[in-house]
Amino acid sequence: MSSSTEIYLEARIWRPTPRAFFVYYVAMAVFFLGPLINPELGLPPWLGFILGVIVAGAVIYQWNQEYHLTDQGLSKVWRWPDRRQDMAWKDIGEIQVTRGFTQTMLRVGNVRILPRGEGPEMFWFGLPNPKEVKDLIERSRP
Repeated sequence: MSSSTEIYLEARIWRPTPRAFFVYYVAMAVFFLGPLINPELGLPPWLGFILGVIVAGAVIYQWNQEYHLTDQGLSKVWRWPDRRQDMAWKDIGEIQVTRGFTQTMLRVGNVRILPRGEGPEMFWFGLPNPKEVKDLIERSRP
C-alpha cells in the first residue's frame, strides 16, 4: 500500500433476503386464494389471479437486484433488465438505515444512500443486517 489511508476491498455483494418479502407473500395468498375461499368477496377469481401474478412479478423484479461495495464506490445492479446505478465514493453523502414496523419484526431493513450534491439517491431494499451494512460502508470510505 502506498498510503495508510488507502483501503483495498474485495467486492462485497448483498441481495434482498427472502424475509423482506413477507408482506408480498401475504398479498399473493390473499389475491390467489381469497376469491376461491370466499366468493362473496366480490373479486372474481380471474382478477385475483392477475393481481397475484403482478405481485409475484414485483417480488421477482426486486429479488433480481444486487448491491455492490467496491473500491470505486457503491452500485445497485439489476440482472433483468440489465442495468446498473453507480455512485463513486466522492459522490456519497449521508447513509441512512430505514425500516418500518413489519421490517423491524422480520429483522430486515433498507439502506438509503444520499448523494453529496445533485443526483439520484440509491436505495438498497430488504437487507438482513442493514446497520452492519451501513457500518461497513462507512468504514470503507476512502
